[in-house]
Amino acid sequence: MISVTVTKILRGLHFLLKTLSLAALLEPSHFAQSRSKTMAPKKRPAAKIEESITISGGTYIEEHGLKDFLAKALAEIEDQKPADPFKHLQTLLEENGSKKAKKDACWMAFPSPGDVCYREAARQRADAIMASPDGFPGVAQIVCNGERSFPIDPKDTALVLIDMQTDFLEPNGRVGGHYKDLTAVRSGMPGCERLLKMCRDAGLTIAHSRSSRYGSLVRSELVGTDDEGYELHPTFRAREGEIVVDKWTFGAFASTFLERELMARGVKRILLCGVLTNVCVFATASQAVDRFISVCLVQDACAAFNTDWHQKALDLINQPQTQPGHKRAVGLYFGEVTQVDKVEAALKSLK
Repeated sequence: MISVTVTKILRGLHFLLKTLSLAALLEPSHFAQSRSKTMAPKKRPAAKIEESITISGGTYIEEHGLKDFLAKALAEIEDQKPADPFKHLQTLLEENGSKKAKKDACWMAFPSPGDVCYREAARQRADAIMASPDGFPGVAQIVCNGERSFPIDPKDTALVLIDMQTDFLEPNGRVGGHYKDLTAVRSGMPGCERLLKMCRDAGLTIAHSRSSRYGSLVRSELVGTDDEGYELHPTFRAREGEIVVDKWTFGAFASTFLERELMARGVKRILLCGVLTNVCVFATASQAVDRFISVCLVQDACAAFNTDWHQKALDLINQPQTQPGHKRAVGLYFGEVTQVDKVEAALKSLK
């Protein structure tokens, strides 16, 4: 038989949950016996509860850990027998919420403090990648510069398009208007358009960034408006369900939730394209590998206002990667480099 103390606690718990708008998920009749050691105090072992406590409910409360948490909390209350069990339960709820918030913060893209949880997350990602001689395996291989390859899988690979906005690509744009000749910066548009279509068709995650950073200026008032210059170029408008982030840093990770959005979709590696190769594309590649997200830059789907700047950025991204000793760190120092045709060939092999 359940003791009188436990019965009172359960009745009180039902009242508290009703106050917290959770009563619809739990009913007193759903409680039976349980035993838990996880939340027992460290100073002494948890008391043995002969009967178990069963908490039933839908998948929502199970996914959010409510069933396990409440079972452990009740076991601790039964063991400690606090003077005010309801206040004790409230404290446990608040502590659990605080722990969850800190855990979630480990996956926020900005800021990224040197907290232990961040370092541990980085170590776990690095260990997972280095566990395989060639990084995460893929279902196809993209041929890359330096006799290297980049594995891809539509399930964990995203195409990230950087700042394909009218402001950068058209002569009436806020940035494009400062250059007499836009031939160089527009040279990546055909490749980027092809790449976007083939990646959509193959089922890759698609992500777009828009920048409110114009040199040393941050035009935050443009975000959330229908400003034609700030908006993605008509050729590269995002479709429903695709990720769109608005950034005020050069890189697309530091000031957005891009990392969180990619992780939510299981993305571990990215194909990278867009403008400007020497500024925002380069910065995004660097920020991605800082987060142990492997990078493959598609060079003829990227561009800069000057072809020399474009090439220098490619060299900085790819030349360290192709040196001896970096074979295992595929796309992480600081990225593989390939061409649109080679991506197309790899994606065709999936069909």
